[in-house]
Amino acid sequence: MAMGDSFSFIREGSEMESGEARIEAAHQPATAEDARRRGDAALRQGEFEEAFRYYKLAIQMDGDNSERYMQLGDAYAYADQPARALAYYQRARKMNPRDPEPYFALGEIYRRYGRYDAAIAHFKRAIDYGANNAFVQFKYAEVLALSQQYARAVEAGRAAVNHEPSNGFYRFWLADLLEQMGDVEEAMQEMEIATLLNPEDDYYHFRYGLLCIENNQLPRAIECFERALSLKPQRALYLTLLGDVYTLLNELQLAERAYQRAGELDSYDRAELQRARRIAGLDNGKLQTQPEDSSR
Repeated sequence: MAMGDSFSFIREGSEMESGEARIEAAHQPATAEDARRRGDAALRQGEFEEAFRYYKLAIQMDGDNSERYMQLGDAYAYADQPARALAYYQRARKMNPRDPEPYFALGEIYRRYGRYDAAIAHFKRAIDYGANNAFVQFKYAEVLALSQQYARAVEAGRAAVNHEPSNGFYRFWLADLLEQMGDVEEAMQEMEIATLLNPEDDYYHFRYGLLCIENNQLPRAIECFERALSLKPQRALYLTLLGDVYTLLNELQLAERAYQRAGELDSYDRAELQRARRIAGLDNGKLQTQPEDSSR
C-alpha cells in the first residue's frame, strides 16, 4: 500500500466522512514540518514504523526538499536499517549534489558495511563541500586508519585537533594512532594535553602512563598511575601496572604492596593487562628487548 493511501481518511464512494474518519483527519499533520516533528517524537519513543510513516508523509508534502529524504534516511539508520538509509541518502545527494550532509551520511553507512574506500571518498567529498569541522575530520581519520592509510589518518586527525584544540578526545585518539605508528614522542605530547583537558578521566591518565613506560620515563609513569588511582582507587589493572613500574625501578617493597592491593584480577582486567603490557613494551613486569632494526 502506498503511503498516500495510509494517510487517506476518505472512503471511496462515500459522500460523507464517518465520525472516525473526521477524527483521524483532524490529527493528520497540516505541514511537512509538523509531520517531521511527529516523526521525531515517534523515533524518540522507539516507534519506528510510525516514525517512518510520518517522515514519508513529509516527503509527500515537501518532496522537492532534499532534507526530507535525509530525515527519513537518518531514521532508518537509527533503526539499524542501513540498506534503506543508503537509498534515501542517495536520493538526497542526487537532489542536492553540493550539500555535504548526504556525503557524510553515506560515508557512515559505507563504513558500517566495511566499504572503506567508498566511505573515504564520501567523507572527503563532504569536507570539500564545506563540512570541514572537527567531527567530520575525525570520522575521516578514523576510516583512513581502518583502511591502514595511517599517514593520511594522522593528517586528518591533526586537522580535527586544529579545529577543536580544547577537545581532549581528538587528542587522545591522535595520540593512540601516533603510538601505533611508533611516534611515541608526539604521542606523549598529545596524550599529556588530553589528560590536562580531561583531568577527571582515569583512563587518559592510565594510557599516558603506558606511554611514559614505553619512553622510559618511569617516575612520570608512577605519577600517571597514581592520578588514575586517585579517581578509581581500587582498579586492579592500574595497581598491577603501578607494581610493574616499581619492579622496573627495583623498588620491590613498593611493587609488592601495589600487587597485594590489586589482588586477583578478573578475566576482563587480565586481558586488559596483557594488552597494556604489550603497548608499554612490558612482559611480566620487565621491559621487552628488541633489536634496534626490528620493525613494529
